[in-house]
Amino acid sequence: MSTSTPPDRFWTQRAISLLEIVSTRASYIAIAIAISGGAVVLSGSTLPSSPGLKILLFAILALAALCFALGLAVSLRYPTIGLWPPPVAGSWQFWFVWVSYTVSGIGIAVIGVLDWGTLGLDHWLIRAIGVAGLLFAVPFNEWSMRTLSDHQTLGLQGELITDGPYRYSRNPQYVAEILTYLGVVLITNSLLAAVIGSLVILWFLMAPLAEEPWLARQFGERFEEYSRQVPRFLGPVNQR
Repeated sequence: MSTSTPPDRFWTQRAISLLEIVSTRASYIAIAIAISGGAVVLSGSTLPSSPGLKILLFAILALAALCFALGLAVSLRYPTIGLWPPPVAGSWQFWFVWVSYTVSGIGIAVIGVLDWGTLGLDHWLIRAIGVAGLLFAVPFNEWSMRTLSDHQTLGLQGELITDGPYRYSRNPQYVAEILTYLGVVLITNSLLAAVIGSLVILWFLMAPLAEEPWLARQFGERFEEYSRQVPRFLGPVNQR
């Protein structure tokens, strides 16, 4: 006798799968929006927007980014919350982190295009630096995700990966994400994008502080030895 998945469980699984796909590619979507929107703006065309719409959108994105960053900060203070890494796919922690990240991450580019040129860094060299960051970040991020897998990219339990880009950084995806959102901010030269981007980047700077005790519990001396040999981000090995 065959058993079928209950409808509510089926749709929950579909929603989780969709969120996983979009979340793990959110920075790529942001890049596409920033580049295509920038091409329109720089061509002399005017994007349809209104001050009221921009303020409303910024308020929504700021709330999502605050939830994303401050949620992790609270979880660092109270580890039993277990916000990051999330305990399982579909838990409230999983939805909280990945919905707030996806909205704010993609939103950096959207608000950046609508708020183009308000940061006061309108120079070709600044945008060139942003583009250079993206040219490094995208292949580095893709290499990292393929090495780690989408499952573990989402913070779910797996193996200790120490090869590929993980030979040079314990958190190569975070390095790539930081460079990506910094690049989007520089390309759009947007003050509002800089505000949202700062909160998202802050999360990527804090996340290892939540992950490392979790990894140490799982892998013990293997992780401790790995930590002594490979830096947290890039550069010299962090002395802890």
